[in-house]
Parts: sequence; structure tokens; C-alpha cells
Amino acid sequence: MRRHGLSHSGSPSVRGRLVLVSGALAALFAWAAWVLPSRPGTWLGALAALLAAAHAATLVVATLWPEQLARPWRALSWLSLGAGATFAGAIAWTCVDLVRRFGSLGWGVTALLGAIGVLLLLATWPFAAWGLRATRKLHDSD
Repeated sequence: MRRHGLSHSGSPSVRGRLVLVSGALAALFAWAAWVLPSRPGTWLGALAALLAAAHAATLVVATLWPEQLARPWRALSWLSLGAGATFAGAIAWTCVDLVRRFGSLGWGVTALLGAIGVLLLLATWPFAAWGLRATRKLHDSD
């Protein structure tokens, strides 16, 4: 069944999974926004807070107004895709700087940052792919 551009959007199981995943990711990114540095010039915490708020908003729309879900979910998917790339770029830049400054110690920290980067990509890109695929009919109809 296709409603409002979403294939299977009327399905309670899709909305249920979206509510669960959005809730979990809203909590994860809210925590990340809290623990990431918030000094002037550090915007990764602000990006994590924006992702948390967008996930929370999508959760509310999916719960209360499921017929309006397509656009917020698609917007969150694009935001997640861009945020994942931004996080990956920031980590790569930091890794290069650490290795340049600290040599072998920098390589050790780089390995840890790489693991964190993989986790961030796992929290953003699969969600983005799922949302963009589920909402593609909305985009095709515009």
C-alpha cells in the first residue's frame, strides 16, 4: 500500500521500527552532544544535538501524525547522510593531525578514533539509506 509517497508507510511494523530506531538514535546523539567538547569552534557537539533533535521530531511525527511522516523522515535521512560524512571527515582530519604531531602515539589514538568513526557511520548511514529508500516515491512524485 502506498500512502503519501511512502511504500508501506501505513504498516505499523515500519512505523514501529522507525519509532524504536529514532528513539534510540535520539538518545545516542543527545548523549554524544553532551559529552563532545563544546568550546567555541567545536561544532561536532552541535551537529550531534541537531541529529538528536531531528530524530526526536521524526519519532513524534511517526507516533502522532504518521500520514505526515514522509518529508520529516526524508529530511532526517539527508541530515544523517551529511552528518556521517562530516563526522568521518572530522575524524580523518584529527587522525592525520595526531599522527603528524605525536608519531607512534598518534597512531594508537588514531586506531581508537577509527573505531569511533565506524560506530558513528553505523549510526548514520544505514538509517539514511533506509529512509531515502523508503521515501523515494515522494521524491519521484515531486
